[in-house]
Amino acid sequence: MSAEAVSTSTLPLDGLLTDIRTRRVVRFALGATVSTGLAYLIGFELPFLVPILVAMLLGSPAPCPSLRAGIAFVAPVAVAAFLGVVLTRYVLQFALIFLLIEFLVLYHIFYALAGGAAPLRMVWLLIAALIIPLMGQASIGLSVGVALGLVEGAAIAIGATWLSFGLLPDPPVPDSAPAGGLDAKPAKQVPPPEARAAFARRALTVLFPMLALFFVMGWTSHAVILVYAALLSLSPSFAAGWKQGKGMIAGNLIGGVTAIVFYQILIVWPSIRIFLLLTFVTGLVFANVIFSARPIAPLFKTAFNAVMLLVGMSVASTDADASSNFYTRIVQIMLAVVYVAAASGWIEYLQRKRVNSA
Repeated sequence: MSAEAVSTSTLPLDGLLTDIRTRRVVRFALGATVSTGLAYLIGFELPFLVPILVAMLLGSPAPCPSLRAGIAFVAPVAVAAFLGVVLTRYVLQFALIFLLIEFLVLYHIFYALAGGAAPLRMVWLLIAALIIPLMGQASIGLSVGVALGLVEGAAIAIGATWLSFGLLPDPPVPDSAPAGGLDAKPAKQVPPPEARAAFARRALTVLFPMLALFFVMGWTSHAVILVYAALLSLSPSFAAGWKQGKGMIAGNLIGGVTAIVFYQILIVWPSIRIFLLLTFVTGLVFANVIFSARPIAPLFKTAFNAVMLLVGMSVASTDADASSNFYTRIVQIMLAVVYVAAASGWIEYLQRKRVNSA
Protein backbone atom coordinates (compact mmCIF):
# COMPACT_ATOMS: atom_id res chain seq x y z
CA MET A 1 0.00 0.00 0.00
CA SER A 2 1.36 3.42 -0.91
CA ALA A 3 1.99 6.19 1.61
CA GLU A 4 -0.79 8.19 -0.04
CA ALA A 5 -3.21 5.34 0.45
CA VAL A 6 -2.25 5.04 4.07
CA SER A 7 -2.70 8.77 4.61
CA THR A 8 -6.28 8.67 3.35
CA SER A 9 -7.34 5.53 5.17
CA THR A 10 -9.05 5.31 8.51
CA LEU A 11 -7.42 2.82 10.85
CA PRO A 12 -8.82 1.42 14.12
CA LEU A 13 -7.88 3.03 17.43
CA ASP A 14 -5.36 0.31 18.31
CA GLY A 15 -3.40 1.22 15.20
CA LEU A 16 -3.72 4.97 15.68
CA LEU A 17 -0.07 5.93 15.26
CA THR A 18 0.38 3.70 12.21
CA ASP A 19 -1.82 6.15 10.32
CA ILE A 20 0.56 8.57 8.58
CA ARG A 21 -1.88 11.47 8.82
CA THR A 22 -2.34 10.94 12.56
CA ARG A 23 1.42 10.73 13.00
CA ARG A 24 1.79 14.08 11.30
CA VAL A 25 -0.91 15.64 13.45
CA VAL A 26 0.64 14.37 16.71
CA ARG A 27 4.15 15.22 15.51
CA PHE A 28 3.06 18.78 14.75
CA ALA A 29 1.64 19.21 18.27
CA LEU A 30 4.65 17.50 19.86
CA GLY A 31 7.17 19.62 17.98
CA ALA A 32 5.37 22.86 18.83
CA THR A 33 5.20 21.89 22.51
CA VAL A 34 8.81 20.73 22.84
CA SER A 35 10.18 23.76 21.04
CA THR A 36 8.01 26.09 23.14
CA GLY A 37 9.20 24.50 26.37
CA LEU A 38 12.87 24.71 25.38
CA ALA A 39 12.57 28.28 24.11
CA TYR A 40 11.01 29.58 27.32
CA LEU A 41 13.23 27.56 29.65
CA ILE A 42 16.38 28.91 28.02
CA GLY A 43 14.91 32.38 28.30
CA PHE A 44 16.37 34.13 25.25
CA GLU A 45 14.80 36.99 23.33
CA LEU A 46 11.68 36.32 21.22
CA PRO A 47 10.97 32.70 22.26
CA PHE A 48 7.47 32.90 20.75
CA LEU A 49 8.93 32.86 17.22
CA VAL A 50 10.35 29.35 17.68
CA PRO A 51 7.07 27.37 17.63
CA ILE A 52 6.04 29.36 14.55
CA LEU A 53 9.17 28.15 12.76
CA VAL A 54 8.58 24.58 13.95
CA ALA A 55 4.99 24.79 12.70
CA MET A 56 6.35 25.74 9.28
CA LEU A 57 8.74 22.78 9.37
CA LEU A 58 6.16 20.25 10.56
CA GLY A 59 3.05 21.72 8.96
CA SER A 60 3.58 20.00 5.62
CA PRO A 61 4.08 16.41 4.39
CA ALA A 62 7.79 17.16 3.86
CA PRO A 63 10.24 14.54 5.20
CA CYS A 64 12.60 15.09 8.12
CA PRO A 65 15.36 17.57 7.25
CA SER A 66 18.80 16.01 7.00
CA LEU A 67 21.74 16.93 9.20
CA ARG A 68 23.28 18.81 6.31
CA ALA A 69 20.04 20.72 5.72
CA GLY A 70 19.81 21.62 9.40
CA ILE A 71 23.36 22.99 9.46
CA ALA A 72 22.75 24.80 6.17
CA PHE A 73 19.72 26.43 7.78
CA VAL A 74 21.36 27.60 11.00
CA ALA A 75 24.70 28.72 9.51
CA PRO A 76 23.31 31.46 7.18
CA VAL A 77 21.13 32.71 10.04
CA ALA A 78 24.24 33.06 12.21
CA VAL A 79 26.09 34.94 9.45
CA ALA A 80 23.09 37.20 8.81
CA ALA A 81 22.71 37.89 12.54
CA PHE A 82 26.39 38.88 12.80
CA LEU A 83 26.18 41.17 9.77
CA GLY A 84 22.94 42.65 11.10
CA VAL A 85 24.62 43.59 14.38
CA VAL A 86 27.63 45.10 12.56
CA LEU A 87 25.41 47.20 10.29
CA THR A 88 23.30 48.25 13.25
CA ARG A 89 26.35 49.29 15.22
CA TYR A 90 28.04 51.34 12.49
CA VAL A 91 25.37 52.37 9.94
CA LEU A 92 22.10 52.76 11.88
CA GLN A 93 22.98 56.32 12.83
CA PHE A 94 22.83 57.27 9.14
CA ALA A 95 19.11 56.74 8.73
CA LEU A 96 18.72 57.23 4.97
CA ILE A 97 21.71 55.08 4.13
CA PHE A 98 20.54 52.37 6.50
CA LEU A 99 17.01 52.33 5.03
CA LEU A 100 18.50 52.06 1.55
CA ILE A 101 20.58 49.08 2.66
CA GLU A 102 17.48 47.53 4.25
CA PHE A 103 15.57 48.04 1.01
CA LEU A 104 18.25 46.25 -1.00
CA VAL A 105 18.55 43.40 1.50
CA LEU A 106 14.79 42.83 1.59
CA TYR A 107 14.59 43.05 -2.20
CA HIS A 108 17.18 40.29 -2.59
CA ILE A 109 15.41 38.11 0.00
CA PHE A 110 12.08 38.39 -1.79
CA TYR A 111 13.79 37.96 -5.17
CA ALA A 112 15.47 34.76 -3.95
CA LEU A 113 12.17 33.47 -2.57
CA ALA A 114 10.47 33.99 -5.91
CA GLY A 115 13.32 32.09 -7.57
CA GLY A 116 12.86 28.95 -5.50
CA ALA A 117 15.25 29.51 -2.59
CA ALA A 118 14.48 27.45 0.55
CA PRO A 119 11.44 29.29 1.96
CA LEU A 120 12.09 28.63 5.65
CA ARG A 121 15.67 29.87 5.44
CA MET A 122 14.50 33.03 3.68
CA VAL A 123 11.76 33.58 6.27
CA TRP A 124 14.26 33.50 9.14
CA LEU A 125 16.67 35.75 7.24
CA LEU A 126 13.80 38.16 6.64
CA ILE A 127 13.02 38.24 10.36
CA ALA A 128 16.69 38.87 11.15
CA ALA A 129 16.88 41.69 8.61
CA LEU A 130 13.85 43.40 10.14
CA ILE A 131 14.14 42.92 13.86
CA ILE A 132 17.87 43.17 14.64
CA PRO A 133 18.29 46.77 13.44
CA LEU A 134 14.94 47.84 14.86
CA MET A 135 15.99 46.60 18.29
CA GLY A 136 19.28 48.41 17.79
CA GLN A 137 17.41 51.69 18.02
CA ALA A 138 16.85 50.95 21.71
CA SER A 139 20.38 49.68 22.42
CA ILE A 140 23.11 47.72 20.70
CA GLY A 141 23.02 45.25 23.60
CA LEU A 142 19.38 44.44 22.88
CA SER A 143 20.22 44.04 19.20
CA VAL A 144 22.98 41.55 20.06
CA GLY A 145 20.60 39.65 22.35
CA VAL A 146 18.00 39.38 19.61
CA ALA A 147 20.63 38.25 17.10
CA LEU A 148 21.82 35.49 19.44
CA GLY A 149 18.20 34.57 20.14
CA LEU A 150 17.43 34.13 16.45
CA VAL A 151 20.41 31.78 16.03
CA GLU A 152 19.47 29.83 19.16
CA GLY A 153 15.84 29.76 18.06
CA ALA A 154 16.78 28.32 14.67
CA ALA A 155 18.88 25.62 16.37
CA ILE A 156 16.07 24.78 18.83
CA ALA A 157 13.55 24.56 16.01
CA ILE A 158 15.74 22.16 14.04
CA GLY A 159 16.45 20.09 17.16
CA ALA A 160 12.76 19.88 18.09
CA THR A 161 11.92 18.87 14.51
CA TRP A 162 14.51 16.08 14.54
CA LEU A 163 13.26 14.88 17.92
CA SER A 164 9.66 14.86 16.71
CA PHE A 165 10.57 12.87 13.60
CA GLY A 166 12.68 10.52 15.74
CA LEU A 167 9.72 9.74 18.00
CA LEU A 168 7.13 9.66 15.20
CA PRO A 169 8.84 8.94 11.86
CA ASP A 170 6.92 8.63 8.63
CA PRO A 171 6.62 5.18 7.07
CA PRO A 172 9.12 4.55 4.27
CA VAL A 173 8.25 6.30 1.02
CA PRO A 174 9.40 5.54 -2.53
CA ASP A 175 12.70 7.05 -3.61
CA SER A 176 10.81 8.97 -6.27
CA ALA A 177 8.78 10.88 -3.68
CA PRO A 178 9.37 14.63 -3.82
CA ALA A 179 11.54 16.23 -1.16
CA GLY A 180 10.36 19.18 0.86
CA GLY A 181 11.14 21.42 3.79
CA LEU A 182 14.78 22.39 4.26
CA ASP A 183 15.93 19.74 1.79
CA ALA A 184 13.74 21.06 -1.00
CA LYS A 185 15.59 21.96 -4.16
CA PRO A 186 14.60 24.92 -6.34
CA ALA A 187 12.00 24.01 -8.94
CA LYS A 188 13.35 23.15 -12.38
CA GLN A 189 11.25 25.87 -13.97
CA VAL A 190 12.51 28.96 -12.16
CA PRO A 191 10.39 32.05 -12.86
CA PRO A 192 12.06 34.50 -15.23
CA PRO A 193 13.89 37.48 -13.73
CA GLU A 194 11.01 39.80 -14.62
CA ALA A 195 8.52 37.75 -12.62
CA ARG A 196 10.89 37.46 -9.65
CA ALA A 197 11.52 41.19 -9.70
CA ALA A 198 7.77 41.86 -9.89
CA PHE A 199 7.16 39.71 -6.81
CA ALA A 200 9.94 41.46 -4.90
CA ARG A 201 8.61 44.91 -5.86
CA ARG A 202 5.10 43.97 -4.82
CA ALA A 203 6.20 42.66 -1.44
CA LEU A 204 8.35 45.72 -0.80
CA THR A 205 5.57 48.08 -1.84
CA VAL A 206 3.55 46.67 1.06
CA LEU A 207 6.27 46.04 3.64
CA PHE A 208 8.81 48.84 3.21
CA PRO A 209 6.51 51.79 4.09
CA MET A 210 5.61 49.96 7.29
CA LEU A 211 9.29 49.29 8.00
CA ALA A 212 10.22 52.95 7.43
CA LEU A 213 7.39 54.10 9.71
CA PHE A 214 8.56 51.80 12.51
CA PHE A 215 12.11 53.12 12.19
CA VAL A 216 11.11 56.78 12.03
CA MET A 217 8.73 56.46 14.99
CA GLY A 218 11.10 54.22 16.97
CA TRP A 219 8.43 51.60 17.66
CA THR A 220 10.83 48.99 19.00
CA SER A 221 8.30 47.65 21.49
CA HIS A 222 6.00 46.72 18.61
CA ALA A 223 8.66 45.05 16.46
CA VAL A 224 6.87 41.70 16.37
CA ILE A 225 3.92 43.34 14.60
CA LEU A 226 6.28 44.30 11.78
CA VAL A 227 7.67 40.76 11.70
CA TYR A 228 4.17 39.30 11.52
CA ALA A 229 3.29 41.61 8.63
CA ALA A 230 6.42 40.34 6.87
CA LEU A 231 5.33 36.74 7.41
CA LEU A 232 1.91 37.55 5.98
CA SER A 233 3.54 39.08 2.91
CA LEU A 234 5.02 35.62 2.18
CA SER A 235 1.71 33.77 2.31
CA PRO A 236 -0.09 32.59 -0.87
CA SER A 237 -3.06 34.78 0.08
CA PHE A 238 -0.86 37.86 -0.27
CA ALA A 239 0.07 37.06 -3.84
CA ALA A 240 -3.56 36.26 -4.70
CA GLY A 241 -4.86 39.73 -3.92
CA TRP A 242 -7.84 40.98 -1.91
CA LYS A 243 -10.16 38.02 -2.60
CA GLN A 244 -7.80 35.59 -0.90
CA GLY A 245 -6.68 38.32 1.48
CA LYS A 246 -10.09 38.06 3.12
CA GLY A 247 -9.18 34.46 3.93
CA MET A 248 -6.01 35.77 5.57
CA ILE A 249 -8.15 38.00 7.79
CA ALA A 250 -10.49 35.10 8.62
CA GLY A 251 -7.56 32.87 9.59
CA ASN A 252 -6.21 35.49 11.97
CA LEU A 253 -9.66 36.02 13.48
CA ILE A 254 -9.75 32.29 14.25
CA GLY A 255 -6.31 32.59 15.79
CA GLY A 256 -7.31 35.65 17.81
CA VAL A 257 -10.40 33.99 19.29
CA THR A 258 -8.40 30.86 20.13
CA ALA A 259 -5.67 32.98 21.72
CA ILE A 260 -8.26 34.67 23.96
CA VAL A 261 -9.55 31.30 25.21
CA PHE A 262 -5.97 30.05 25.63
CA TYR A 263 -4.96 33.14 27.58
CA GLN A 264 -8.03 33.15 29.82
CA ILE A 265 -7.32 29.55 30.87
CA LEU A 266 -3.73 30.57 31.66
CA ILE A 267 -4.99 33.40 33.85
CA VAL A 268 -7.04 30.91 35.89
CA TRP A 269 -4.22 28.32 36.06
CA PRO A 270 -0.91 30.21 35.59
CA SER A 271 1.50 27.31 35.21
CA ILE A 272 4.14 26.30 32.67
CA ARG A 273 2.61 22.82 32.65
CA ILE A 274 -0.79 24.24 31.71
CA PHE A 275 0.86 26.44 29.10
CA LEU A 276 2.56 23.46 27.47
CA LEU A 277 -0.56 21.31 27.75
CA LEU A 278 -2.63 23.99 26.03
CA THR A 279 0.04 24.31 23.34
CA PHE A 280 -0.14 20.57 22.71
CA VAL A 281 -3.95 20.50 22.60
CA THR A 282 -4.07 23.55 20.32
CA GLY A 283 -1.51 21.91 18.06
CA LEU A 284 -3.58 18.74 17.85
CA VAL A 285 -6.81 20.58 17.04
CA PHE A 286 -5.27 22.85 14.45
CA ALA A 287 -3.07 20.18 12.84
CA ASN A 288 -6.12 17.95 12.42
CA VAL A 289 -7.45 20.59 10.03
CA ILE A 290 -4.07 21.51 8.53
CA PHE A 291 -3.44 17.89 7.47
CA SER A 292 -6.80 17.53 5.79
CA ALA A 293 -8.23 18.20 2.36
CA ARG A 294 -10.62 20.83 3.70
CA PRO A 295 -10.52 24.23 1.94
CA ILE A 296 -9.93 25.99 5.27
CA ALA A 297 -6.70 24.05 5.97
CA PRO A 298 -4.38 26.95 4.93
CA LEU A 299 -6.32 29.31 7.21
CA PHE A 300 -5.47 27.18 10.22
CA LYS A 301 -1.74 27.45 9.52
CA THR A 302 -2.08 31.22 9.74
CA ALA A 303 -4.35 30.90 12.78
CA PHE A 304 -1.86 28.72 14.67
CA ASN A 305 0.90 31.27 14.09
CA ALA A 306 -1.37 34.00 15.46
CA VAL A 307 -2.13 31.96 18.60
CA MET A 308 1.54 31.24 19.32
CA LEU A 309 2.51 34.85 18.70
CA LEU A 310 -0.22 36.46 20.80
CA VAL A 311 -0.07 34.09 23.76
CA GLY A 312 3.71 33.78 23.60
CA MET A 313 4.24 37.53 23.72
CA SER A 314 2.06 37.75 26.83
CA VAL A 315 3.78 34.84 28.56
CA ALA A 316 7.20 36.33 27.84
CA SER A 317 6.12 39.78 29.01
CA THR A 318 7.09 41.04 32.47
CA ASP A 319 4.74 44.03 32.22
CA ALA A 320 2.30 44.47 35.09
CA ASP A 321 -0.40 45.31 32.52
CA ALA A 322 0.14 42.08 30.57
CA SER A 323 -3.59 41.37 30.37
CA SER A 324 -4.54 44.71 28.82
CA ASN A 325 -1.49 44.56 26.54
CA PHE A 326 -2.66 41.14 25.33
CA TYR A 327 -5.86 42.62 23.90
CA THR A 328 -3.97 45.61 22.55
CA ARG A 329 -1.72 43.23 20.62
CA ILE A 330 -4.76 41.45 19.18
CA VAL A 331 -5.97 44.76 17.78
CA GLN A 332 -2.49 45.59 16.47
CA ILE A 333 -2.12 42.19 14.81
CA MET A 334 -5.52 42.51 13.14
CA LEU A 335 -4.65 46.01 11.92
CA ALA A 336 -1.44 44.61 10.40
CA VAL A 337 -3.42 41.80 8.75
CA VAL A 338 -6.00 44.19 7.32
CA TYR A 339 -3.22 46.49 6.08
CA VAL A 340 -1.37 43.68 4.29
CA ALA A 341 -4.58 42.28 2.78
CA ALA A 342 -5.87 45.70 1.69
CA ALA A 343 -2.50 46.79 0.28
CA SER A 344 -2.24 43.54 -1.66
CA GLY A 345 -5.76 44.02 -3.02
CA TRP A 346 -5.02 47.61 -4.00
CA ILE A 347 -1.88 46.56 -5.90
CA GLU A 348 -3.87 43.84 -7.65
CA TYR A 349 -6.54 46.40 -8.61
CA LEU A 350 -3.97 48.82 -10.04
CA GLN A 351 -2.28 46.06 -12.03
CA ARG A 352 -5.60 44.83 -13.42
CA LYS A 353 -6.62 48.39 -14.32
CA ARG A 354 -3.32 48.98 -16.09
CA VAL A 355 -3.71 45.76 -18.10
CA ASN A 356 -7.29 46.60 -19.09
CA SER A 357 -6.33 50.09 -20.22
CA ALA A 358 -3.39 48.87 -22.28
